[in-house]
Amino acid sequence: MNFAVKYVYPVLHFLLWVFMRFYHWPTFRGRENLPEGPCVICCNHSGFADPLWVFMAMGTKYPPYTMAKKSVMDKPFGGWFLSKFRVFPVDRDNADLNAIKKSLKILKSGEKLLIFPEGTRVKHGKQVRAKAGAVMLAQRTGVPIVPVYLTHDRKPFQPIRCIIGPAYQPAYSAKKISTEEMQRHTDELMARIYQMGAEA
Repeated sequence: MNFAVKYVYPVLHFLLWVFMRFYHWPTFRGRENLPEGPCVICCNHSGFADPLWVFMAMGTKYPPYTMAKKSVMDKPFGGWFLSKFRVFPVDRDNADLNAIKKSLKILKSGEKLLIFPEGTRVKHGKQVRAKAGAVMLAQRTGVPIVPVYLTHDRKPFQPIRCIIGPAYQPAYSAKKISTEEMQRHTDELMARIYQMGAEA
C-alpha cells in the first residue's frame, strides 16, 4: 500500500467530507450490504464527483480501486495524482487488455473494484447502454456485484442519496458465457440500480 493511500487519503477524505456535506446534504444507505471480500461495485454515473460520493457511502478506511476513462487519466497532473489513489485508466472505445488484466489481478488479490458501467456521465432523462465489462470481470473471477444508486439529478445545496444495494451474483448459464448473455446481465444490473433509486 503506497504512502498516498495509507496516509494522505484519510486526511483528504475528512476534508472532502466536510466540504461536500456543505455543498450537498447526503443520505447514505446500505453500507451493511458491502461484502468484506472482493467485489465489483457498479454505480450509475452523472457527475465528476461520483467516485467520491461512493467512497463516502462505503465508509471504508481505504478507497477501492477505481476504473476511470483514459481521457481523464491522460491529464498531466490530474492523471498522476489520481493514480496515487488506486485510480487506473481504461480505453472504453477499444478492448483494453491492460485494464482487463489489472482488474482481474485486483479482484483475485481480494480487493474491491469500482466501475461506472455507463462509461460516461449521463444527464438526467438521458440513457446510454452500459458496457458489459463489469459483468465480465465478476463472472471471470466469481466475485459478487454490488449495485449502487446515486442521485443523478443534482443541483448545488440540495440533498442527494447514495444507496448501496445487496451484493448478488447473476445466474450465469455456463462457465464461459456469450457476449449477448453478458450484455443482458449488464442491462439487468443497470435496471436494478435505477430501480433502487425509484423505490427509495
